[in-house]
Amino acid sequence: MTSSTTPGNYFTPRTYIKADSGTGLLKTRQGNRLLAVPETLLNSIHKALREETGEATPFALYTFGFWWGGSFYDRLKEEIEDYYQRSIPQMNALEFLVTMRQIWETHGLGQLNLDFNYHELGLIKIQVDFSTMRLGTEVGLKENQSPSYHLEAGFIAAWFSRWAGKSIRACAVDLPEDKSAAIAKDAETTYFFVGLASKIEQAEIWVKQGLSSDEIIRKFVATEED
Repeated sequence: MTSSTTPGNYFTPRTYIKADSGTGLLKTRQGNRLLAVPETLLNSIHKALREETGEATPFALYTFGFWWGGSFYDRLKEEIEDYYQRSIPQMNALEFLVTMRQIWETHGLGQLNLDFNYHELGLIKIQVDFSTMRLGTEVGLKENQSPSYHLEAGFIAAWFSRWAGKSIRACAVDLPEDKSAAIAKDAETTYFFVGLASKIEQAEIWVKQGLSSDEIIRKFVATEED
């Protein structure tokens, strides 16, 4: 028998996160341990990779983020499917993306919003407010350099790659002008484009040229019309 009711929010913090007052450990409702990632660690990741990999830092950060995001997805996949009583490919897109938003908020990754207005161009625009993964992105940058949020881009790309079953990439857009802008108190939102590699590789070229997300969309529209 199939239930006609939609399950509630599995990732509601008050039911998903269990605290052990005796040990101080945090666990999920399934008994898996949770790790609080301090800002110092995120700063150290960026600093260490910049020092060790130099110009290859963007690639290293993206690769690390992709591995981290993929591992995170794989760990939660079984829980999600057990709760909804069907596999993730059997879930409709709305269910999955609502669940993804819940996961982001409960795990302290920020508030996720997805814009599908550009789906005909093969792009999804993602907005993340109060992202923890943006912490440390300014470490090691010169004053006039802008962070590119490769760690978070890789993390997001992994989730969509796992979900779609194909190679999906992501890149940050509408970047802060420089290091100072990145660490400003009001710089609490990051934006990304998600799509197939060919689309995102072209978008990255335009990002490096200083184009905004709106300008990049107009470029893609003009390309489609040619």
